[in-house]
Amino acid sequence: MKKAKPSEKTESVRIRRTWKLGARRLLMALAGALIYAVGLGFFLEPNRLSAGGIAGIALLVSQAVPVGTGILILILNIPVMLLGMWKFGVRFMSMTVGVLVVSSPLIDLFASWGALTEVPLLAALAGGALMGTGMGVLYRAGASSGGMDVIAKLIHLRFPYFKTGGIFLVLDSIVLAATALVFRDVDLALYAAVGILVSTYLLNIVLYGSDEARMVYIISDKPEELAEMILKRDRGVTFLQGYGAYSGNEKKVLLCVLRPKELPFARELVASCDPNAFMIVAGASAVFGEGFKPYGAEDL
Repeated sequence: MKKAKPSEKTESVRIRRTWKLGARRLLMALAGALIYAVGLGFFLEPNRLSAGGIAGIALLVSQAVPVGTGILILILNIPVMLLGMWKFGVRFMSMTVGVLVVSSPLIDLFASWGALTEVPLLAALAGGALMGTGMGVLYRAGASSGGMDVIAKLIHLRFPYFKTGGIFLVLDSIVLAATALVFRDVDLALYAAVGILVSTYLLNIVLYGSDEARMVYIISDKPEELAEMILKRDRGVTFLQGYGAYSGNEKKVLLCVLRPKELPFARELVASCDPNAFMIVAGASAVFGEGFKPYGAEDL
């Protein structure tokens, strides 16, 4: 049997990895589309609770025309999809179009089965949580649910310091105000607002929650001993050169980045090794590198 050349083996491994990554993203996109459709179809749409964005506009239009909300979402997304293809390319938008084709009929199907709860507050909480989770999963897969997602992505590209959830909150508030005027029901609008807030919170959790970390500075007379104990827990430590303003002595300051759940062990470690040490904890909204978020990961 003829052995494959090293370059051929490398190419084969690359192709397999590409296929695995593509399959994983596809499954994530399908799961996100299903979660999104369940939230809208079983909870929000049957209770006339605005989902914000294109979905909220579709709900308003469906009151005037005999067309399902899901199909209207698909129709209203056509110009947005064309804009997205021009700005982001066919590859990204092809997954988004696929999500719309899958989720839109499911929304109408689930809505036709009736609401799982007719209590507005429960519907807003459950629907908002499911929609936010679904959209977050879609973004992680490199897709979106279309509509305001694409517009939010455009705004995020221009202003990367704006978090996606915050962008949605502003856009959805505009749609929510229009919904309150059309239905002339303040209570309904307030319940819908609760759903949008929950959706925004869950979206940020799915997208950014895993990036949360704690930056810990330790000033101690036993820096080497502490560093060795931390390294045994498979966490990196960096020595910073410090200089005491009062004592005039040079000191090594330990810097390490930990997950929030690892903070209690660090406190116990410092207390047991050097009770007189200073331990300063600061928040880190995102950490890139080994053990944390990869540099190539998408922010949306």
